[in-house]
Amino acid sequence: MPAQQYLERLAMQSGSPGVSAAVMVHGQVVFSGGVGVASLESQEPQTGTTVHNVGSISKTQAVVAVMQLVEKGKVRLDAEIQDYAPWFPRKSKPVTLRQILTHTSGIRHYKQGDFGSDGVNAFKHYDKFEESTRFWRDDPLLFDPGTQWSYSSYAVDLMQAVVESASGQSYEGYLTEYIWAPAGMVSTQLDFPATIVRHRGHGYVWNAAVGRMENAANEDVSYKYAGGGVISSDEDLVRFGHALNNGVLLRPETVAEMYQLRLPLLLPRFGDKTSPPAGASQGLVFFVGKDTGGHVHAGHSGSVKGTTSEFINFYKDDVVIALHFNYGSGPVDTGAAIHALADLYFPTKPVSTVPSSSSRH
Repeated sequence: MPAQQYLERLAMQSGSPGVSAAVMVHGQVVFSGGVGVASLESQEPQTGTTVHNVGSISKTQAVVAVMQLVEKGKVRLDAEIQDYAPWFPRKSKPVTLRQILTHTSGIRHYKQGDFGSDGVNAFKHYDKFEESTRFWRDDPLLFDPGTQWSYSSYAVDLMQAVVESASGQSYEGYLTEYIWAPAGMVSTQLDFPATIVRHRGHGYVWNAAVGRMENAANEDVSYKYAGGGVISSDEDLVRFGHALNNGVLLRPETVAEMYQLRLPLLLPRFGDKTSPPAGASQGLVFFVGKDTGGHVHAGHSGSVKGTTSEFINFYKDDVVIALHFNYGSGPVDTGAAIHALADLYFPTKPVSTVPSSSSRH
């Protein structure tokens, strides 16, 4: 089944206004396309070059920035977070960067009420990252660091402070110079709502009460640039993966350290927090695993402002895939969908159905 035909099936089964993907094999874009529209208002087509907020996939660029600084001797993974963010309150136990990057720090994730009872604080812009942490950073740890696993975007957001402190540059300036430009990511930048961005897509949600698709609520993501504040295209994301595979961004031994499994098999989850995706385990930010054909991979997903994105890098085969839906609450398991798309390039089993449940980060 051609990739374009598969995207048409995904669009039909998900109800998403637009679905797009890009596939890069050994540095060549072998597929870039989409179906439907990036904007229901303008009717601009959804394509592999449509720009959208990629949510928590932003974390993968944050960890690469940190690992570059590790290579330069400017960052130590086992250092306490206060070495780079001295304003961050000390907790009951020391919290290290390594624990933050493996979601074992005990720092909490989002909770109801973080942005005010009416959500108005989601529109607040923060010029300084330190200020954006004040509504959650004084909370106690959920558990002693290193003893349990609990996904936390707030924890990974702290990597902005690490990068800025260790490099002496702004977070955007560092990513531009050392990640986006070297990887050829021409459409990638931080998500500033006021910026006019060509080919920017829009996210949507289904309003069951009135039976129609509506614009997703917007927000200012200046509180989470490292954890979920990057806009990019599917084509740029596959360039990012290839640049990791090709030694452009990190030395091979550093990439191997980043993808190393970090969680003991018996490490418990905290409460009912979502575990790593099925078939995957925790690396440094990246979720790593092996598909049914034996192909190892590292990747991440993202969901924000009515969009859902998937990124997967079969790094030993140098096959990289990005997939995007501009519908934030559809019935399709997007993680299973990107693996089914990969099967078109690793034909281990036929693509038949798309599972109807989803677990995203």
